[in-house]
Amino acid sequence: MLIILLFMSPQYQQRFGKQIPPKPEQESIESPAPEPQGIKRTSSPKRIIKTDKQTTVQTDVPIIEHYENIQVNSSAVESEFTLENEDIKITFSTRGGSIKEVVMNKFDGPTEDEPAQLVTEGVNWYDGYIMDGESEIYLTDIIFQKERQTGTKVILRAELTENRTIIREFELNRSGFMLYAATNLSGGWVDPVINYSWHGPVNDTEEKINMLSIWPFSMFMRDTSTAYNKAVFLGQGDRTSNNGGGKEKTSRVYSDEGSQKIDAKKNSVGQDIFLGDLDWYAVRNKYFMTAAIPEEKMRWGASAEYSLIAGRKWYDFTISKRLSDGITALNIYIGPISYDTLKENNESLTEIMELSWKFIRPISIGFLWLFKKLHSFIPNWGLVIIAFSIIIKIVLYPLSHKSFVSMRKMSALQPQINELREKYKNNQQNLHKATMELYRKESVNPFSGCLPMLLQMPVFFALYPVVGRAFELRQAMFIPHWIEDLSRPDPFYILPIAMGISMFLQQRTTMKDPNQKAMLYIMPVMMVILFANFSSGLTLYWFLFNVMSFMQQKFHMPQSTS
Repeated sequence: MLIILLFMSPQYQQRFGKQIPPKPEQESIESPAPEPQGIKRTSSPKRIIKTDKQTTVQTDVPIIEHYENIQVNSSAVESEFTLENEDIKITFSTRGGSIKEVVMNKFDGPTEDEPAQLVTEGVNWYDGYIMDGESEIYLTDIIFQKERQTGTKVILRAELTENRTIIREFELNRSGFMLYAATNLSGGWVDPVINYSWHGPVNDTEEKINMLSIWPFSMFMRDTSTAYNKAVFLGQGDRTSNNGGGKEKTSRVYSDEGSQKIDAKKNSVGQDIFLGDLDWYAVRNKYFMTAAIPEEKMRWGASAEYSLIAGRKWYDFTISKRLSDGITALNIYIGPISYDTLKENNESLTEIMELSWKFIRPISIGFLWLFKKLHSFIPNWGLVIIAFSIIIKIVLYPLSHKSFVSMRKMSALQPQINELREKYKNNQQNLHKATMELYRKESVNPFSGCLPMLLQMPVFFALYPVVGRAFELRQAMFIPHWIEDLSRPDPFYILPIAMGISMFLQQRTTMKDPNQKAMLYIMPVMMVILFANFSSGLTLYWFLFNVMSFMQQKFHMPQSTS
């Protein structure tokens, strides 16, 4: 069971087989000086180029320094404005018509005194550039004028030279987390390509966890505050990944295979290119995300650059489409990673949720449904976990009971098996034959105890993401002044210690082999150290499951063997 828990844990998956690199020194990065307003750049370091027949990626293009005034009435001053509904408040800048800040009105950030803010300080979402012939016009070099604005809708306009116009339109749903965004071009453009860019990871929204670190368990552990920070996309087309070390991998991906994840954990720097039909492109942390969802998914290009420096993950991504290839408008989701919320907005967004393997995913979704149904009449999420644990134990009772009965029968035969080992200690063939004859005579199948446990494994794998990282448990209180957030570890280690004690009692009931006595003490201690860094919701579930299993052994197994 310990091996199974290690395999399921995100810490194991992130660290297994990799040497932990020394933490590099934090580098100070100086922001470049701002360039003059209203300029045109004729090249850029990296870009996606779309032609009539194909789409290619051109990198390391030398910058040709050539600037000229392109904005009519460029004396406009940058200002900010907001669109807001009951769930979300989005702050925009007229410089580029980009998103500067996103506040979750109903969800707290790292402290109760501040709401969750999703845009990393100092960067923007939904800026980008327009390729016009051989030149590039960066939107952040342009100051837009507000043409008109209502409570949830705004239209921005910029007049450029050569009779070119850019209109950026935004409309926020009256409730929820979906924003409509369109960039419309008119006038003397030369077959333009529109590029939308997002910069930085989703901002830190959780209070930092001080993890218990004891060697050798520290080899499997990592700060979970960044473990889920990733770029993710769903689409069908060609994907090319470059890890920055010269190794390039090209593959064909399909939407029905699930989402494609880009994680900076493996490399210090890298780039990922996608060309094809794009369902959505997103960045996320553990509980929140933003996703660009094309209204028309055909013929898009996407490029993501990622890095891991001084323990901090960074993602920039750009999606692009030639205007002549079709509709370039987007729906932008900015909100929680909650199954029901994602499904209501765009069902394919649920693919961003890490619900174990594909064949186990339906079980996890069923558990999520049961979880929320219980909460509809049980207001405390801790009590929901208790009720949930009881229901799961009842469902698994026939399998676990059969396993316990088989183990008890095997334990009862242990003295006779030891006699056979002594009798045939120099003849392994006769020992095997005599042991099998004993099993046949006593109607015992030595493997019958394993099958019920194996059948329970999909349930355990499906439960881990539900109880371990469900959005609904975020900042959910169980007992005041003790467990005030079920998504975080127990601050006093009471639950991990109780879980270890319950495991010790359970093992002592079934363990009869004197050679395994050391494991009776070692394994509970190991489990306490591991679960000290797991969410208290998951630890509560595992403790309750151990207690109920111990009760089942005490009260049912004697009856079954009589």
